[in-house]
Amino acid sequence: MFSGRSRAMTRRGVVSVEMALVAPVLIILLFGILEFGLVIKDYLGINQAAREAARIAAVGASMGTIDARLDGSAPTIDTSEITRTFEYRTFSDSAGTWSAWLPLTNVGSGSDTQNCAPEGAQVRVSLSYPHALLTGPLFARLADDPDTGSIILTAAMVMRRE
Repeated sequence: MFSGRSRAMTRRGVVSVEMALVAPVLIILLFGILEFGLVIKDYLGINQAAREAARIAAVGASMGTIDARLDGSAPTIDTSEITRTFEYRTFSDSAGTWSAWLPLTNVGSGSDTQNCAPEGAQVRVSLSYPHALLTGPLFARLADDPDTGSIILTAAMVMRRE
């Protein structure tokens, strides 16, 4: 028969083995939740930046003003890493179709500088941001670029030029 003391030691051994089996799963789950939260934070940040840039472009702001609004509306993101594309297209009433997307540029000079999109055109702001994974190699296989461990987040916003 087993004495009371050896049963207690056996139970402690079982608890140690169970902890050794469960702990890695719990740690990976915890880091996964943290990583997911950070990805969502950056995704919402670039969406907000695209929306603000499109809003200011829709009222005819210059390219410098659009860039400044974009940079100011994404305070938690390194805006130097954001790839930006500003475009517009017009609608042809006679053909009933939209034109191809054209680059948005400045027209005018001095305080009269505006973007080149005519009234009624659609203005599109497209952003791309490489979110570096906090966990590095742990979730690198899920990344768009496993070598750097980053996920490319994209956002685009289209608004009508007023």
